[in-house]
Amino acid sequence: MVVASTDRTADRAAEASEHPSATGPGDPGSRVRSHLANERTFLAWLRTGLALIVVGIGAAQFLELDRNLIPGLRTVSDFAALLILVGTLTVILGRTRYMQSREQIDRAQFHPAGRSISAATALIAVIGLCSIVLVYLMGRS
Repeated sequence: MVVASTDRTADRAAEASEHPSATGPGDPGSRVRSHLANERTFLAWLRTGLALIVVGIGAAQFLELDRNLIPGLRTVSDFAALLILVGTLTVILGRTRYMQSREQIDRAQFHPAGRSISAATALIAVIGLCSIVLVYLMGRS
């Protein structure tokens, strides 16, 4: 019977070495890989935010259309400002998420993103809807 429990212990040890935890002591390089993946994720947030800012600056090139779309409203400049604002918020959100993840990886208590993903999705959805309205209005003038 002792042999059977020893076999089970060996099986568990083999299983643990085949499936190391993301930050567990079984694989010292896994913590490094987790931090590098976290940095790559932040860079994706950064690229997305910068792209939104650049598109906002590009949209500002059409400011002469402001007076023609909706009388009394600065449609294009407001949309350009919205893009720049959301781009800036995306970078801030990405940094916040990066710092939270970094601390969680160090504590070996990582929790996947939830609210930050929902917030980013909502912001981009608002921009998409505004883009549709703006394109429609530009086609009318």
